[in-house]
Formats: sequence, structure tokens, C-alpha cells
Amino acid sequence: MTVGTLTRLAEALAATLVIEIRWQGAALDRLVDREHAHLQDAAARRLASRGWSVQAEVSFNHYGDRGSCDLVAWHAGTGTMLVIEVKSRLGNLQDLLHRLDVKARLGRLLAQQLEWPAPRVVARGLVIGEDRTARRIIVRHAALFSGFSLQGRAAHAWLRTPSAAVGGLLWFEKPADSGSSRMGPAVTVKTGRGAG
Repeated sequence: MTVGTLTRLAEALAATLVIEIRWQGAALDRLVDREHAHLQDAAARRLASRGWSVQAEVSFNHYGDRGSCDLVAWHAGTGTMLVIEVKSRLGNLQDLLHRLDVKARLGRLLAQQLEWPAPRVVARGLVIGEDRTARRIIVRHAALFSGFSLQGRAAHAWLRTPSAAVGGLLWFEKPADSGSSRMGPAVTVKTGRGAG
């Protein structure tokens, strides 16, 4: 049976088709997790080098909305909060954008949970692993990502001086162990406390 046939069957049933690739047992999961952790670390280093306080894996549970944020960052000078999703691979784009919107909507609750002041601005951030395929996906689905008003260098510039509200930031990041030393010294990232 082809993937196309499976997709049509799933659509007819209003179901979600999930195809799982298994490779050397749990090795594939560990590989993906490692890539994600490296990207998360690289993004945290970038933010810290620009004066942001960073918390990783901040969990929440609020009236049925539950999950965790890959990174939550606070810029004290401007009262800006940034809720960030980190992706080593792009899969279900609608689900990705929906989950990030939920997390950004709960930004003020997350700030309270982390004992930060009430943010003046809550912005969304999407960090994607540097990859030609991911770049092609972003271009092909430009309409879906149009809400990320600052991308690439413009997003990096905003991180230095987050003086204005933005619809969202999108930038590509190389893993912290990729040989690049531009990220500066290591930064300790605290893990946020759960909301219950």
C-alpha cells in the first residue's frame, strides 16, 4: 500500500496519519533528541549573549492546555517575553504553529509562574535547525509563516534591541557543537517549574 493511499484513507476518516521510522531500536529517538538539545542550547546561548534571561522546558497546565515550552526568555530592559519552539525537523506545520500560538497566549501565565514581572510584550519565536530541506519548506509554505514578521538577520537584530512588538521571529540555528564558536561562552539554562 502506498503512502498516497494511506493518506487518502486517513483523510476520508478525518484521521491523522502518523508514519514512524524505527532505526536501531531507540537510537533514532536519541539522535533526534540530541539534535534538538544542541539547537536548544545554541538558541539559549544566542539569547543570553544578547542580555536575555532564559528558562528551558517550562511546563504548563491551564484549563486543558498543557505541555512545555522549549525556551522562554525575558528581556528585563524592555519588559519583553519570548516564547520559543525549537525544531530540528519540520513535520506537521499546522500543529507546530497551533501549539506555539497556545504557548504565546499563555505567556503572561508563564511569566507569573516563573516569578517574572508581567510582560509588556509576549512574542513568538521559532528556531529551526539549519537545513536546506527546512528552508525549502519555509519558502513553499510562506503564507503559513507570514505571521513571523522578522526572519533571519532581522530577527537576530531584534534580539539585540527588542524595542517593538512583533508578530513573531523565525531564525535558523546550527547545533552548538557544529564547530562554530560565534555563540560565545556556555550559558546555564534553568529548568522551569511546572504549573501543576
